[in-house]
Amino acid sequence: MERDPSIDWLVRDIRGHLRKRPKRFQLSDAGAYAHQLYELNTATLPSGELACRAGCGGCCYSHVGVEIPEAFTLLRHLKNTLSAEDFARVMEGVKNTAEKVGGMGAGSRWEAQIPCAFLDLDSESCTVYEARPLACRGYNSLDLDACNTSTETRDHSYPIPADGERMLRSNQLRDALGETAARTVGANQPVEQMELHSALVMAQDAGDELAWMRARKKS
Repeated sequence: MERDPSIDWLVRDIRGHLRKRPKRFQLSDAGAYAHQLYELNTATLPSGELACRAGCGGCCYSHVGVEIPEAFTLLRHLKNTLSAEDFARVMEGVKNTAEKVGGMGAGSRWEAQIPCAFLDLDSESCTVYEARPLACRGYNSLDLDACNTSTETRDHSYPIPADGERMLRSNQLRDALGETAARTVGANQPVEQMELHSALVMAQDAGDELAWMRARKKS
């Protein structure tokens, strides 16, 4: 398959941005910048047909894969916005969820209907919306009834029409982030994606971004 030229452009753009940023935050800055690019690049797309609305947390029970930079972006966001006590409480919930869903595939996760640790069950809203991963940003349903049917039946294969252009731009940025992370640490292959909660636990256990990069170089 021919390589998407947009990936090369995005990698150059993200890496150019990182030249101005402290090395100790290059991974989290890369994730945050990719999120900004997504919002900028989709701002002019029509949204009238989107079924996703505030208070609709149906897809927050599904498997979410993230790029490693995004895990550090979200971890940094939590540290910057929460007290030490609240951060410890939230991460405990993340670890508990990771233990439940870390080994699940997309289908079994949907059947289990285990909510994301960042879903407020009372309001059905995302508590880290500003720092949510590209996978969440890029998936936008066009049919609420299809979402509800899939949830009620727990049928992961039930067709839910989604906005293809937003998903494409999200996936392009995800590929670019994985390649950017690999180049940042000097690896030859793109850094792998991970399940959201497992990635956050890994990022916290690493100690900091530089420690993760040093460990990655040795592996």
